[in-house]
Amino acid sequence: GHIRMLPKIMALDTRLTSKTDSSKVIFAVVYDSNRKSDAQFIAEGINRVHHEKVSNIPFTAIALSVNEVTEREDIAFVYTIQKCSSKSLKKVAAWAIENSVPTFSYDVADLEYGILGSIAFERSTVIYINKKTLKEGKFHFDGTLYQIARLIE
Repeated sequence: GHIRMLPKIMALDTRLTSKTDSSKVIFAVVYDSNRKSDAQFIAEGINRVHHEKVSNIPFTAIALSVNEVTEREDIAFVYTIQKCSSKSLKKVAAWAIENSVPTFSYDVADLEYGILGSIAFERSTVIYINKKTLKEGKFHFDGTLYQIARLIE
C-alpha cells in the first residue's frame, strides 16, 4: 500500500522538480540504527513498482540513514520506516520543515514529532496531514491532496 501511494503523494508537490539538480528526483527511505536492509528492501520495491517514474517525473528511491539525509540538499521526499526513535524523527522533521521537504511516516503517531503525513489503511485508505507542520514547512501541494487528506492538529 505505502509503496504504491507515497510516490503519488510526492508527485503532488508542485515544487517537486525544483528540488533536484539531476535528471531524477530523489525519494529517501530513511531508517534509524541498524534497519538499513529494511529500508533498502522498501526502496527497491518502490523503484520496481513504479519503474522509477511517477506522473511522468523520473525518480529514484534510495535508503539513507537519519544522519545522511539531513546532510543532503537534493532530497525531494522522505519516508521514515517503522521503529525510528522519537529523537531521530524530531531531527528529520526539523530538517525537513526548514527545507520544505515533505516527510511521511509509517506510523500516524509520528506526526506529533513534526512529521508531515502518514497513510493509514483502515476500512478505506486515509492520508493524515499534520496541520502545524504543513504551515511551518511552507509546503505547496496540488489541491488534490487537500481534498483527500485529513488534516489533524
